[in-house]
Amino acid sequence: MATQRRRQNFVLTLNRMDAEWVAFLQDKDFHDINYSDLFTGLWLSESPVRKQEAVMFMRHLGIQTAKKYLDRAIEKGLIVEIPDPDDGRAKRIQLSESLKVGLEQFFDRAIRLFDEGLKS
Repeated sequence: MATQRRRQNFVLTLNRMDAEWVAFLQDKDFHDINYSDLFTGLWLSESPVRKQEAVMFMRHLGIQTAKKYLDRAIEKGLIVEIPDPDDGRAKRIQLSESLKVGLEQFFDRAIRLFDEGLKS
């Protein structure tokens, strides 16, 4: 069982990570946890997905609202549409290269924060 001090260190580290997330996104429209779910879901998929699949990453939203979130991220260039190789009429989506690189840098910082924060 964790000690009270270790729990406190975890909470403090979690708060630092949240601050890093906000600083990373820099645009308050994307601080919503549902964007975190979308972006990390796309990153975890490691390959382009159909929009219907991406919408399901935002598990706390209804389908129509999730589609609006997805469209907003596409509109802002954080997510890009590419042709679907299996269906010439359809598109797939993926993280923009700059968002992918930024996410990976954020993950590395968050890992370091937790490594350091949970040592004590």
